[in-house]
Amino acid sequence: MHDVIHGTRALLLTVSLAALGAVVPAATRADPAAASQAAVRPTTKKLTQHLEEHQTYPATRTQLLAACNGLVEFSAAEKAWFADRLPEGTYGSASEVLKVVDRK
Repeated sequence: MHDVIHGTRALLLTVSLAALGAVVPAATRADPAAASQAAVRPTTKKLTQHLEEHQTYPATRTQLLAACNGLVEFSAAEKAWFADRLPEGTYGSASEVLKVVDRK
């Protein structure tokens, strides 16, 4: 019975991911640069304020993105910009994060 449940879950996941791929515009799938063109850099003031006042450190990329995704003051395009520029790692301060995302 366990194998049947596991197989069903795997099938549902596969179908769900395939459906998600169909929803993403073809231009975005074919050209990742097209997707990042829609990304918009948030103002330095807004980004710095959030990272200094509302984020605790040390913080991993996953933790920073999770905090960012929960914010209403950042648009989806600004969140995409941040995610595109933040590499894996653990960051000890807001200045470390800003230094890394501004490099790219």
